[in-house]
Amino acid sequence: MFAWAALVAGLVLPTVAPEVANITTLVLMGIGLVVVVFVPRSRGVLRRPSVWLPLVAGLVLLLALLPTATSPLHVLSIFVLIPLFLVGPLAALLRQLGRSLTPTAIGAFALIGTAGAAGIAAYDVLVRGIDRGGVLVNNPIHLADLALLLGFVALAGLFGKWRGRALFLLGPLLALATIYYSGSRGPLVAMAPMLLSGGLTLALLLLPRRLAWISMGGLVVLLALGGAVLLGTGVGGRLASISEIGTILATGTTTDGAADERLTMYASAWGAFQASPIFGHGMIDYTTAAARYAPAGSPYAPSGHLHNDIADFAVIGGVLGLVSYLLLLAAPLVGGWRGRQAWGGVTLYLGIVSSLGYLGMGLTNAMFGVLTQTVAFAVVLALIAALPQPADGDRL
Repeated sequence: MFAWAALVAGLVLPTVAPEVANITTLVLMGIGLVVVVFVPRSRGVLRRPSVWLPLVAGLVLLLALLPTATSPLHVLSIFVLIPLFLVGPLAALLRQLGRSLTPTAIGAFALIGTAGAAGIAAYDVLVRGIDRGGVLVNNPIHLADLALLLGFVALAGLFGKWRGRALFLLGPLLALATIYYSGSRGPLVAMAPMLLSGGLTLALLLLPRRLAWISMGGLVVLLALGGAVLLGTGVGGRLASISEIGTILATGTTTDGAADERLTMYASAWGAFQASPIFGHGMIDYTTAAARYAPAGSPYAPSGHLHNDIADFAVIGGVLGLVSYLLLLAAPLVGGWRGRQAWGGVTLYLGIVSSLGYLGMGLTNAMFGVLTQTVAFAVVLALIAALPQPADGDRL
């Protein structure tokens, strides 16, 4: 019962009831600790890279926080990442499902969660008349990010044996609908590499080689046509202004207020990193520390984060912070590669899309340190560790 509840909390609720999802998942992680203590056969998951790499990342970040700490709170602040340190107990709990933990089950729950996100975003815009959908339950950008992750996790169902598994292809489409109604440009940018990398992985693992490359060619053409329609016709509304990215990269300036604020944050982060490149400035009030290095005349007050995971980790922990960040991104990739024989490579697929997805989404928004996004990443890591593998003696 608890294991099934973990799947619902981790894959369905993050988009429709994020606070409930967070609290429930953390409680279930605690129950997972009990499972680890009293069920010896569950401890095998603790050896999986997706479990221990986040712990190594946490240790590296802790080493960065110690030199800059002026009170115990500065050290204890690392516990904002605690869901990543409890991946092992959650994986041990999920492992109790045995052969019932299948790609079909994972895909089904994730698809429901993605559909929930699309429904809420559309309801906000079409019924409530709000410009950017998602505010009913979350920040629109956060909702779009979560929908994007779950939409691609839903494609794990393609590795299952259910005859209707083509239904899981709706995952990215529902995520795109969420992005559209939320008016979130960052997730739209992140979706392109996720489509390419995830599509290539799925094609190579599930299709004959020739058909795989033909499918990838068609996907590239589809992406190019979609981008041309979006940028050329303005049909995407606020999303169409994504074309200004080229101007930003070429000149470093923009007429978009949100983009201008982000550029100011990134410049501040770069200055703060140069001022303390090894250990950073600590986690408490790190945005205030970064603001001291803002360009002259900046009108923007410090916010809760710097809208970029790289900037956040660089300011918080310097080089050690960046190493910690890279270890977190590597956890699903390494764990997925090590478990790639499970279910025809589903762990490898999950590792690729979650790692690249968080890298892409983290370029314009904070992912690690925001509780719901942190919990969602931990859930994917736990799934990668918990999926039955040949070494477990299960018939796959």
